Amino acid sequence: MSLIRLFSFRFMLISLAISTVSSTIFSTAWAEDAERVSKYDYLPSDEVISIDVGEQKSEVLIRSWIGKKKLGAAIMFANTGMDADAAGLQAFLRRELTHTGWATISITPPNSVMTPNFATTPEEVAKAGEGKAIQKSSEPTQQFTEEDWQKIREKQELFVVTSMDQLDALGKPYSGKRILITTAQGAGLTISLLSKNKLPKPDILVVINPFMRQTGENQALPKLLAELDIPVLDIQSRDGHRASLDTVKMRRELSPHNSPYRYSQQLMSLNLNQETAWQTCLELIEGFAQRINKAYP
Repeated sequence: MSLIRLFSFRFMLISLAISTVSSTIFSTAWAEDAERVSKYDYLPSDEVISIDVGEQKSEVLIRSWIGKKKLGAAIMFANTGMDADAAGLQAFLRRELTHTGWATISITPPNSVMTPNFATTPEEVAKAGEGKAIQKSSEPTQQFTEEDWQKIREKQELFVVTSMDQLDALGKPYSGKRILITTAQGAGLTISLLSKNKLPKPDILVVINPFMRQTGENQALPKLLAELDIPVLDIQSRDGHRASLDTVKMRRELSPHNSPYRYSQQLMSLNLNQETAWQTCLELIEGFAQRINKAYP
């Protein structure tokens, strides 16, 4: 009897262990799926497209034309670290442009660079008891090395290029011209990638408060922007990141002069956290697109 009881006890322990592991795996998978779904569960399901970007999933949000005008598609790329339907200007333009003849295709930007932990692997995290110093929140953030920045930038660029490469198929139902609308660091990355011929040229490029976090990269942006052979609408708001304000004059000075179909800089007296500024941006984009369409039908 004792052997039978011992066998039964061991069987129960094994069954419990298997059940616990299975439950954990199922719960983790369910949580990941739930997080992915709930992020945009307020949108129609056919508006949210999941794509593979390397080993991870990402979302592309697509809204069709509303009305008789069918001019093409506006590809939207917001600031790094934001989502494809970020509240404010991004969400406003994504919806309102569809009433002006432009379907909208909004991609998820890559992660933002906030602290050196962005590039830290789990193995490099200081473990309790090993005597490694932990940086306090009140202390100045340590700086990235040049090698760190290079790795971060390569990861961000690969994410953007891989995402953009899939838009031809997704945008096939929306024939016509292509407007690429980018904001803040997303705009900086876009300018850099276009200058390297890593992205297909859009018919119109819209940059809103463009900048790069590294000083050297940021100072190089105006020249890169001026050399792009694309009609550019450059919008700068007064509450833009200081790095974008630092280059606004140089962006204008280096741009082609007396070429209204090649470059137009618009300085806004409003902050982008104001709804009136969103409407102004919409009107600026619509007006510039109309001029370009008439000049290059």
